[in-house]
Amino acid sequence: MVWGKGTAMRYRGITGWSSISLILGLGTGLLAQEAAPPGPVETGPVIFKDEPQARALYDQMIQAFRQPQTLSYKSDYSWEAKGQELGHCTYRAWLKKPNQFRIEGVSATRGRSGTLIGDGQTLWLFWSGDRPHFSSEDDETYNKTRSNAYMTKPAPPGRHSIGHEVVFLGVGMSMTVLDPSTFFGYTDSLQPYLDAVMGMGQEKVGGEECDVVEASIMKHQRSWYLWLSKKDHLPRKLKQVVRVSYDIITNEVWSDIVIDGPMPAEKFVWTPPEGWQQWQLPPPEAALLKPGTVAPDFELSLADGKKVKLTDFRDKIVWFYIWRAG
Repeated sequence: MVWGKGTAMRYRGITGWSSISLILGLGTGLLAQEAAPPGPVETGPVIFKDEPQARALYDQMIQAFRQPQTLSYKSDYSWEAKGQELGHCTYRAWLKKPNQFRIEGVSATRGRSGTLIGDGQTLWLFWSGDRPHFSSEDDETYNKTRSNAYMTKPAPPGRHSIGHEVVFLGVGMSMTVLDPSTFFGYTDSLQPYLDAVMGMGQEKVGGEECDVVEASIMKHQRSWYLWLSKKDHLPRKLKQVVRVSYDIITNEVWSDIVIDGPMPAEKFVWTPPEGWQQWQLPPPEAALLKPGTVAPDFELSLADGKKVKLTDFRDKIVWFYIWRAG
């Protein structure tokens, strides 16, 4: 088993998965999935009906998120699968139009913290203490660049996703349920697949009366459960369920919400201290094996729960495709 020329290897960040194809010099056609997470599966003959009143509450939430000139809130965030907690942290968000933001995350278990700052055109990411270790880099490289490091990338108005960047904080987050960039007019990639919003009654969260709705995405492959305050129509509690061969659940509880409060300009400015080094995440091709190198064996879990090994397809050509679930 060897890697062919031009072979692309998968890249995995701390918790995020990307859609990258690769051809292995092995098999005749195997379509496989990673166990964390595999692709979507059938959910059965469930009927979801879009309810106008519930849809109106959902649209009102989006409008309430986008309307203020400033918005800040605190979130207690956790995510789990198969009854096991995968990450737990708190984060604070400060959002200011037209395009300034600050996200501070603190791990509830590891003590690590990281900060995202958007100054209007550029995103800055830095950590207190050592930065996270990404799986696409070797230990030697990490040890040389782990301390006093920061990242930066473009963040043009309306064309960046804060929700996709929080994973790099390294504090135990995958993605936020609602993308904070919605505040700036950004529309996340899931919205075209929102097929039904259903009412689930009313409930108090932190002493506040809330309307509860479920938003079904991609025919219930994913759901958002939202507790929307009757006072300002913003969430007080959020739950996301991604239904693959098992449920991946994200929970958030929002508090300390301030709408159109004062925000000093200094909150959205950061300059690297003297002696700090700019660091970039290694590109996917950095993890490639050289042509002619024997491919290491590995085992994957398929959506039906079965296992498959690379060596099961020795001397065959295999097209192996990993996609991002939901």
